[in-house]
Amino acid sequence: MIIYVLANILPGLIDWLFISANWIGETQDDCTKEGACWVFVNAWSQQSIYGSYPTDELWRVNLCLALLTAIIVSSYLLDKSLRAKISVPLFLLFPFICILLLDGSYIGLEKISTDFWGGFSLNVLLAAASIIIAFPLGFIWALGRQSHMPFARSVSIVLIEFFRGVPVLALFFMGSVMLPLFFPEGTNVDKLLRVWIVLILFMSGYMAEVYRGGLQAIPHGQYEAADSLGLGYWQKTLLIIFPQVVKISMPNILATFVMLFKNTTFLLIIGIFEMLSTTQTALSNSYWLGGYAAEGYIFVAIVFWTCCFGMSMLAASIERQLDTVKR
Repeated sequence: MIIYVLANILPGLIDWLFISANWIGETQDDCTKEGACWVFVNAWSQQSIYGSYPTDELWRVNLCLALLTAIIVSSYLLDKSLRAKISVPLFLLFPFICILLLDGSYIGLEKISTDFWGGFSLNVLLAAASIIIAFPLGFIWALGRQSHMPFARSVSIVLIEFFRGVPVLALFFMGSVMLPLFFPEGTNVDKLLRVWIVLILFMSGYMAEVYRGGLQAIPHGQYEAADSLGLGYWQKTLLIIFPQVVKISMPNILATFVMLFKNTTFLLIIGIFEMLSTTQTALSNSYWLGGYAAEGYIFVAIVFWTCCFGMSMLAASIERQLDTVKR
């Protein structure tokens, strides 16, 4: 099968992609049906990345993306002491810094409604903000599931099984349609905030099971050694158990991160204009009717594949750093 694809399909695809190699200077009238017309991607590039965010205020989105990149790079390059003092606090504060910058009204900038947020930047920032909150919340749920207190264990099991068992699309519909019914009349909860809460809870359910596997892999002697040192429950959990759980569970943790990042494309179902829904809207524009879907969807696929592949490479690097067994 692989040989057939390489011999028959791949050459034709490459010819189709590069027959219009000089696409940067193209106009729509220059496009031919013999190959790819990448001028469509060029014309909609700003909307695909930033949505309808005002052009004069794009520096806010760029600043948030730059901050996220700096946090990732610093957590990889800095030593442990500086990482704990700089990278970890910035990592935990990142969602709230982005909200302050993108909204603007809380820090004296022009208010930008969430209706204008969108594009690939929304995919990235929403996934990052959900991961950051779900990372510790999932661990708390995992601890609750293994707790000896019946109430804590029951609540944790119900939450984990519910958010793991219900499809994410159904959760999005529940968050956008049903959740406002539980608030007092006249209360207006932003749609993007509701979606963010749904993503956090959905991610926490999967992370809890990942952590539970790591907790079960910890030898019981580690708990006894921590008890012999006189450590309390939270000292033992955070200083002894949690680092080992993260080390053991790192491959599954990163796989869950990739899954959440790709699931942000489902936001198009409830009318939030992330990258894929922006591309679909562009294709329905009367000026661009006539067969530009392949270019648009291939561009989206390349962008998401590049990000997911980069996350996989970063995960492999982190795994090598944490693999201290043979040292």
